[in-house]
Amino acid sequence: IFINKDFVENEITKLVRLGFSMPPPKRKLKTIVDMSAPNIAKEMHVGHLRSTIIGESTSRLLAFMGHDVLKLNHLGDWGTQFGMLIAHLKDTFKNLGDKPLPVSDLQTFYKAAKKRFDEDEAFKKRAYQAVVKLQSYDPEHIKNWEKICDVSKKEFNEIYRRMDIVDLIPRGESFYQTRMISMVKEL
Repeated sequence: IFINKDFVENEITKLVRLGFSMPPPKRKLKTIVDMSAPNIAKEMHVGHLRSTIIGESTSRLLAFMGHDVLKLNHLGDWGTQFGMLIAHLKDTFKNLGDKPLPVSDLQTFYKAAKKRFDEDEAFKKRAYQAVVKLQSYDPEHIKNWEKICDVSKKEFNEIYRRMDIVDLIPRGESFYQTRMISMVKEL
């Protein structure tokens, strides 16, 4: 089968000049697309970029077809790594109060916290205690956690801006913490 080059050229020219749209879907769907899912305090890697591109392409196609699309970005923001980061933050910046975290390179900050965690048993114990306090919604630990998340989200959002990705809804593991209680009871 051969397609005439002039025919294809004329059809594409008409589409560009006149535009086109899809007919409305017979049944409008609500769809959730899982996006890049980066880890807080770590750099995005090629796997995150790949899933971001696939998720964004899928989202745009579904939206073009007339469906409602919710783009969720599941952030790794809960667990031992946060205990390490919060304990290291408290040791490094004694009286930070309401001031933002004065760290622009969270990767280096994370590596320093991880080194201490691996080498210092007393620090490791404080890190585990910080996780318990965080998951128990201790206000000071929540505030420090938010500061760390804000630095990472700022970096992620710059990458998303450069990729022309909008309407991305961040939902960290922490988002589900209070919702899990009733779910576990139900199961």
